[in-house]
Amino acid sequence: MDRVQPDVPGASRGLGAPEITAAAAIAAGLPYQGSLEKDGPLRLYYLAAAAQAAGRLDLETERGRFALHFKRGAVEHATSNAPEDDLGRFLVAKGVVNGDAIADAERVRGDLGGDLVAALASLRLLNPAESFRVLQEHGVTVIARAFESEKGACRWNPGAPLPSSAFPLGSRWGGLCDTARRLDGLAVRKLLGDRAQRVASRSGGRVQLAELRLTAHEVRAAGLFDGRSSPSRLAAARPLEAEAILRVALLLGETELLRFGDVVEAAPGEGGAEKSRVPSPSPSTSTSSTPPAAPIRSRGPDPERDRPGQGSTPTPTASSASIRATPAVRPPPPSVRAPGPESKAPAPKPTGARATVVSQDAAALEAFHARVRAADHFEALGVKREATTSQIKIAYFQLAKSYHPDAGPPGELEEIKKLRADIFARLGEAWGILGEDAKRAEYLRVLASGGAADVDVSAIFRAEELFQKATVFVKTRQYERALETLDEAAKLNGEEPEFGIWKAWVEFLLAQDRKRQRTASATVIEAALKKVPRCMPGYLFLGQMAKLAGEVDLAEKHLRRGLALDPQHAEIVRELKYLRR
Repeated sequence: MDRVQPDVPGASRGLGAPEITAAAAIAAGLPYQGSLEKDGPLRLYYLAAAAQAAGRLDLETERGRFALHFKRGAVEHATSNAPEDDLGRFLVAKGVVNGDAIADAERVRGDLGGDLVAALASLRLLNPAESFRVLQEHGVTVIARAFESEKGACRWNPGAPLPSSAFPLGSRWGGLCDTARRLDGLAVRKLLGDRAQRVASRSGGRVQLAELRLTAHEVRAAGLFDGRSSPSRLAAARPLEAEAILRVALLLGETELLRFGDVVEAAPGEGGAEKSRVPSPSPSTSTSSTPPAAPIRSRGPDPERDRPGQGSTPTPTASSASIRATPAVRPPPPSVRAPGPESKAPAPKPTGARATVVSQDAAALEAFHARVRAADHFEALGVKREATTSQIKIAYFQLAKSYHPDAGPPGELEEIKKLRADIFARLGEAWGILGEDAKRAEYLRVLASGGAADVDVSAIFRAEELFQKATVFVKTRQYERALETLDEAAKLNGEEPEFGIWKAWVEFLLAQDRKRQRTASATVIEAALKKVPRCMPGYLFLGQMAKLAGEVDLAEKHLRRGLALDPQHAEIVRELKYLRR
């Protein structure tokens, strides 16, 4: 791989000529050269995936030089010149081939484009199909090491041919998320930089959050970014979830699903009031043709405030983690109609405000939010089911311009901005489905059948809100309230194993016969841990139950199971420290 040179000024394009960004170059299939300080590896991966690009991304970092080959936005081959990434050593260490085989392959490697796997295969020393898992493991490891660097140079070479031994190392977005998960905590903090101290709020990017296939734990972390706190402050307030919060902040920040404001908060523990200014929009999240991300969280309905016709129309907000590929189909109430170019808003009672008014009061926004949340996607945008794509697009952008989180006047209350953001996200969810012919056709089919979608996003996020409340009740020893809240959360989202882990722990704490209940609770927790092995509270609760029963050795065993997965877990480390005292 040729050495990547840092950016140098090119020929002048004339006065006022805009700089060609990495995003524009990759999307247009043009070569690009720049620095990792400006566009980090994760962001470059994201841009290539979003554009479904084909080409080679060269990275020159402090660790070495890396080459990642993309096809349709997914990495299919990864190499590095760093000694620790040498493929031959890796294959020998895994027992796939021996040193003599590597030596033989090296002699013919140059005739096969420098591809070691092709050389081994040509000599019948390696069957790539049988060694698929090992080769995939090596490729994924190389990608993760390449993405740990925050300094260096990069170059995008569109259309560069794939090596003959290339094969998919993961799906477009699955590969991106897996790479982020492989970064250690220190690398995450370095790559996040001062964004960790900046107020973060949800946004819309080139990918919908549902496509990232986040885990339930990551979805919950994504739902915490509400435009009022920084990732560092959120992590400090939730030690059990700190690593996930920072990792998700990095992932969503690089994929344009999270905006960071210009207000830097004091680091937790340094005193000073928390600043809660909503971040200014990034260039990618203003009024581009890209639809906003699907919603993450919405407020629960209020029968009093949800009555139609409560004054002026509301404003939208970007909600964070919709977790399904297909939209939830909600039977539309006849009276519910979102304002749009082809339908009229419910007649306002006092003011007669139009949909373009952006300085609404909280009650009006709450009412409108409840209406669009209950409506189907067509009604949310105020269009007929026979509307064309262009008509739907016009309707969406008219509403999105009015209900963007930053569309309000200066000094607007944070409560109103958040309501605006929630509505904006609901509109983005509707546009994300109706803006594509195939998705719209499928959605119409589901509507016609009267069926419901696989997952109701609003129910899932309501369940997450209840779960957060329940954990607070547990920590304040309000166990009865915690159990009631966990039951309510489980009714809304019975697929979440962590709810069951916490419920089993609370049932143990409330039991009259803890010895009998311990067996039942431990069974539930162990079953849940098989589904989500990295759910640290499960190991903590198993250890604490054993400790309360006087079985110190068993308690230590459970705690060390968790510690093996997360050696830096503060609560488990502390519990082990005081276990035998």
